[in-house]
Amino acid sequence: MPKKQQRNILLPTNEDTTGPYFPIYFSDESYEDLTQIHSGVVAGPKGQHIILRGRVLDRNGNLANGVLLEFWQANAKGIYRNPSFEDHPDLDPWFDGYGRLRSTTGEYSFRTILPGASPGRAPNITVTIFSDGINRIVTQIFFANQKANKTDPLLTTLDDEDRERLIARFDESSSDGTDFYTLDIVMAGDQETPFFEDFLS
Repeated sequence: MPKKQQRNILLPTNEDTTGPYFPIYFSDESYEDLTQIHSGVVAGPKGQHIILRGRVLDRNGNLANGVLLEFWQANAKGIYRNPSFEDHPDLDPWFDGYGRLRSTTGEYSFRTILPGASPGRAPNITVTIFSDGINRIVTQIFFANQKANKTDPLLTTLDDEDRERLIARFDESSSDGTDFYTLDIVMAGDQETPFFEDFLS
């Protein structure tokens, strides 16, 4: 009797979706807190510690069922860690400006520092979002009570409603001095957050 032939075939993934299908290393918690370098390292970045939190919602106002958020920002002096500024005297050796977190519930909480204003811009964090059934989408989050919000070239192109959808509101300060900001991101529908082409920082 011949032996049954083994087949090396993977099961198909869900139809009509772009993922996310994340490898395990995408869940590295060190990317969820940019105020610490590594466990046991005492040094940390300069700047005001903040927690940016909120929800990622679908067109019906429901929490996104699985979402990956990637964050890119300047340091407290408004300097990005990229090849254009590799020798800049205001680079912070303890801050690289890149973070990532995965949420299975659609809620997010990201600990970082308040970015400084880069030339001609208001303080902001660029956010790239990956979620089930959508292509990657990109936006920028600004912060309430920043004077430069009035002249930022992106914010000034938007009407009042869309502008407010990009500005995280200040909620409170904790006993350790951390400031909390909140912003919900709506991926589609009438209350959709403004999204843009990739940003060059």
